[in-house]
Amino acid sequence: MTRHAIAILLGALATGRASADEVFVYVQFANGFEPIPSTVFRMGSLALRDPHVFYPFASFCVDGTDELNGDIQTQLDADANGDGLYDFSPLVDFTPFDPSEPGSFGNRDGSCSTDVPSQCTPGIGEAVWRWYGAGDVVAPTVCMGALPGTTSGYNPPVPEPGGFCFATTVIDAVFPLPTVSLPLWDTKFAAPWPATSGSSGGGLMRGFLRESDADNILIDLGGTPIILSSVLPDGTGSCATGVPDGKDIDRGEPGWWMYFEYRLDAVSSHGF
Repeated sequence: MTRHAIAILLGALATGRASADEVFVYVQFANGFEPIPSTVFRMGSLALRDPHVFYPFASFCVDGTDELNGDIQTQLDADANGDGLYDFSPLVDFTPFDPSEPGSFGNRDGSCSTDVPSQCTPGIGEAVWRWYGAGDVVAPTVCMGALPGTTSGYNPPVPEPGGFCFATTVIDAVFPLPTVSLPLWDTKFAAPWPATSGSSGGGLMRGFLRESDADNILIDLGGTPIILSSVLPDGTGSCATGVPDGKDIDRGEPGWWMYFEYRLDAVSSHGF
């Protein structure tokens, strides 16, 4: 997908399965001739909100979601080798950072200093690009939320970015976590429009993880490698069975809609 084109009309297509109260994102005109500066933010927090993950302990089926989210946050906050860089720095890139016109939105790994504000450079992997649009929406309309019948009522709930917010178009892509990368269908980002200084919370990333993919992914939960599907509701070998709206369907495939909440932290400079 090219980053810029003229007279392109893209939307949140049917594969995105937007709910009735969710904004559709259309991109009509993007300048392909003039250099456009990027504005980059670091994800300073990232947490799985739904589904929850479970593992067996003695005769119990334990909810390990807080443990998983704690491990992710530790990687986001830590500088284990003392080199002045965070151990895990997912970045997002707005090109341009302008709510009045459509633009491209990229997510990628990065390298960021522990200074406040941080200084970041791109990681080795290529950015994954989508289009984004922004605007002011009025409740009950939101820029993005959970799809009907795909969440189990956990607390904290899946966020619903609204008000002055942005949302991206939908693509299939890999979403990186500190120790595993998730191949997800229909990934989409949204959040309140971020400030260029300080931090802006309440962002949401959603995407669909097929059970057939989760059956072949190992994760580290509590120091032991386990198959990802075995910790998800009604997955292969899972102790969590019969969770309401635990397992989902997308494009006729069983799996799970994954909902991650994130915060965007402004950075002082970047090498993009």
